[in-house]
Amino acid sequence: MEFIIQSFEFHHIIVLVIGLLLGILVGALPGLTPTMGVALMIPFTFSLGPTEGLILLGGIYCGSVFGGSIPAILFNVPGAPANVATTFDGYEMTKQGHSRKALELATISSVIGGLFGMFLLLFFAPVFADFSLRFGPTESFWIAIFGITVIAAISDGSVLKNLIGGGIGIALSFIGINTVTGTARFTFGMDSLVGGLHLVAVLIGLFAFPQALRLLENLHQKNSRQPTKETKQSSSVKESFLDIVKKPKALFLGSGLGAFIGMIPGAGGNIASLLAYNETKRFSKEKEKFGKGHKDGVIASESANNAMVGGSLVPLLTLGIPGSPTAAIFLGGLLIHGIWPGNNLFVDHANVAYTFLYSMVAAQILLLLLALPLIKYMTKLTNIPAYFMAPIILSFSIIGAYTTQNNVFDIYTMIVIGFIMFFMHKIGFSAAPIALGFILGSIAEEGLLQGLQIGGAHGSAFAFFFTGTWNVILYSLIIATILVSFVQSMKSTKNKKLGIVTKMEWFMANAKSANFGWTYIFLANLLLLCIFAMNDMVFGQRIFPQLTFSFMLFFVLLAWLKQMMTEGKQTTLKNNIKKSVLTFIIAVTIICSLITILSFYVQVFLLMVLVPLYMYCYNRQAVSVKKVMITAVVFPTMLYFVFSYLLNVPLP
Repeated sequence: MEFIIQSFEFHHIIVLVIGLLLGILVGALPGLTPTMGVALMIPFTFSLGPTEGLILLGGIYCGSVFGGSIPAILFNVPGAPANVATTFDGYEMTKQGHSRKALELATISSVIGGLFGMFLLLFFAPVFADFSLRFGPTESFWIAIFGITVIAAISDGSVLKNLIGGGIGIALSFIGINTVTGTARFTFGMDSLVGGLHLVAVLIGLFAFPQALRLLENLHQKNSRQPTKETKQSSSVKESFLDIVKKPKALFLGSGLGAFIGMIPGAGGNIASLLAYNETKRFSKEKEKFGKGHKDGVIASESANNAMVGGSLVPLLTLGIPGSPTAAIFLGGLLIHGIWPGNNLFVDHANVAYTFLYSMVAAQILLLLLALPLIKYMTKLTNIPAYFMAPIILSFSIIGAYTTQNNVFDIYTMIVIGFIMFFMHKIGFSAAPIALGFILGSIAEEGLLQGLQIGGAHGSAFAFFFTGTWNVILYSLIIATILVSFVQSMKSTKNKKLGIVTKMEWFMANAKSANFGWTYIFLANLLLLCIFAMNDMVFGQRIFPQLTFSFMLFFVLLAWLKQMMTEGKQTTLKNNIKKSVLTFIIAVTIICSLITILSFYVQVFLLMVLVPLYMYCYNRQAVSVKKVMITAVVFPTMLYFVFSYLLNVPLP
């Protein structure tokens, strides 16, 4: 009771509120992740006591995970990696005019999931920490592979394309120094690639940058405002509470999986939310509605990534092993104040530890009180015209890619990946499988190599991977996931089968044209060449890449055969781009890449002027030149003040 009273002391509440508001702001800005937010605030805790410092960091952690749902729902731009799954249904609800409902559901489910994770941390930390230690390298490998197979279910479109996209993401994770062998690979002689591709730069490239380019593409249309304006809604907080209470399955699955995945060292909220989304969809009677604005998709994702916060602190506080990248930064905050995590934490520093834990419970309640009143103001962000929103997203994409490591190469990475993803989206590929493959690729490879070494020392690596209760459960789930996905895919195309003669006639008729099937043939030959070219590499360096490329080759051939055996339109660009629009998109991309020639603020000014002027060329009455010039001056000035003075973040 003494510790509970301390956690509600006035100065602790003030510090917590400041942390939550800063966290919401960090999460709401695309590219500024919870990890970055906690890292930026650690120096500010030097002048605070240990308890106040940890409360501030904890408030930022909780607030930023929730804050990432705001741009994810309103603009299809995840504010943090943990909010990727929120975009699947949240943005669809916004396009239907229900952004307020989506934000209310996200807020309430975030708070409930967060409370679930914090209560687990408070009462069951030692028990669950001991349980998480049972997961060795083989279990980590199967969990990662299970997450990758989830790709087939979490994204719209072809199952095979989703699996190929997952393979592309894994391939991107191979670049740089191998964490097990300690040697670099696939750097192509470029020193900038030795450290690998940074997660934040890749995720911004997959989600934020292409979304901005899609807004640019639609500028010439009459209804170019993205997303759709709010409809007159009867939504209320009470109704949103009832939506969650009446169908608690998504909330229970999200909270349970989020807390569980959070306790596994290295997993993080991105994996937790994606798995929770997949399992909620799997057990739903309305599978076809997911990805089209289903409430359960938002509830599952947001409850999972907030429950992960408490779960990730379990192994951190009891074993000194961080359960997520942000928890790893949090560990630094503990050590700076001379606090060593472990069993003695709750004995030697009981005053600090328990006050912090109860403050994290209070943080969830305060988050509800702070966020719900702000929702009606958040939804007004959808009224920002697309010709302003596109350069704003591009500006924050550059900020987010650069500030993580202060590396200009990360900006180039983001631009190249984003430009390619813009066109991949038009031929049916989804960004989510590529993102999940990139996140899980290194975890899977590390588990595979360590498992092979340990299994070989015990006599049989094969038996080491395929025996044991958890191993059997996990690879059984993988097999079941793949089979169910393919069965569902076959059912959806069973009426499209053709006779043998018709198949051959169709294939021969299209073989002479620029058919997308030839892209599959080219990709298959490229994968085959890569598999043989890697034979000269060390076994530890090549085993997982060769396995990955072999499975990709298999899926590419299946996709090619499926295209031959099904009738219908050829796979082409969903919307052909006009030459003038394509030229403008390329010009904007080039401006974004001139970071070493133009300063960041000059780039922002040019984008804020050129994009509206492009819109003005199509419809002179749609854009106010005076408003454009004022905005082009005010917005870069605000960025300069916030990042150079308030946050003291260096920009290029």
